[in-house]
Amino acid sequence: MAGRNPDMSNTSRIHSFHPERYGDVKSAVRALLHAVGGEAQAAAACRVSKSTLSEYGNPRYDERHMPLDVVLALERAAGAMPVTEHLAAEHGALLLHLAAEETAGGWLDHLTKIGKEAGDVFHRAGEYLADDGEIDAQEAPVLLKEVDELLAAVAAMRVAVRRRIPDE
Repeated sequence: MAGRNPDMSNTSRIHSFHPERYGDVKSAVRALLHAVGGEAQAAAACRVSKSTLSEYGNPRYDERHMPLDVVLALERAAGAMPVTEHLAAEHGALLLHLAAEETAGGWLDHLTKIGKEAGDVFHRAGEYLADDGEIDAQEAPVLLKEVDELLAAVAAMRVAVRRRIPDE
């Protein structure tokens, strides 16, 4: 999808959100408009005019907020979810993208992948804690990547398990 980070090759991907990345809802809306390609392209992708979209991202219009259907349309067009990520972070939640399709491989492949990724988390955390008992600012991004890979592996298995539950 357009706007996706090329490094995000996993079909199931964790999006770590840092509140300082967007600051507030208006900043998240501006990030979304930018991800779509600007207000003109955003207006073409949803039911709202360019000027109204501008107001949604403008802090001087604190009473004007983007409707949920517009957020959804624009996040789909952008292939990114800055507003949804911001809202999740405000609730102390983490967004976990689930694969639309079940990944190839069987149950043993899922378990092997989860075990490998969990091992990587334990190994890396143990390595970092061994020297001073802390995980510092330089070590944290590397460990976060390992944790995200573990969560992605668990999410892939979740998709496979969920598909075995008949719709009610």
